[in-house]
Amino acid sequence: MKTTDRRKLISPPIRFWPSGIWLLASALCLLPAGCSLPEAKPDTARYYVLPTPAGPASANTPALRIGLYPVRLPDYLHLPPMVVRESASEVRYHEGERWAEPLDAGLARVLRAKLAASAQIVTYPFRPDVTRDCDVRVQVLACEGAADGAVNFAATFEISTPGGAATQHAFTAPPAKWDGHSYAQLAGLLGADAVQLGDAIAAALPAK
Repeated sequence: MKTTDRRKLISPPIRFWPSGIWLLASALCLLPAGCSLPEAKPDTARYYVLPTPAGPASANTPALRIGLYPVRLPDYLHLPPMVVRESASEVRYHEGERWAEPLDAGLARVLRAKLAASAQIVTYPFRPDVTRDCDVRVQVLACEGAADGAVNFAATFEISTPGGAATQHAFTAPPAKWDGHSYAQLAGLLGADAVQLGDAIAAALPAK
């Protein structure tokens, strides 16, 4: 066989692109004329907190010391969007209107500030070397606006003393109305209800 014929039977060599070529191609894809990434959308949600009550300054340290457990909520109130109740079995989450902190943390903050005028507050987890005169457990049952303009706030709380029986209490906030549009107004009304819950707990505390 002639030399020229043998060359025709040999497959051409496989050529590999250098890694730099692939990096250059990837970089070109990011240029405006090439591939474009989706633009990040600005956060248009509004965020709200429960207003903290302004308590009167006390010259004397309260003698009563209470242990405050974390506030418990129904599972549907643990999400950041604010809730509006449409009916007895339907709630609507408003993604553009959000709590700036977990609702249970906000309620605990309001209760601590309100109860601080009546007692020394010890928060959970409790240190074993700090004695307490009683413990308070709060279960919030409702904390939301309603589509008909009502404001729903209800809770139960338990006060227990070392070696004594626990007492159970129920609290329902007085009727209130919001305009159905201002979520800042709704947050303020729910914060006022939490303050009244604090008043109810303070009134039920044992005497020192």
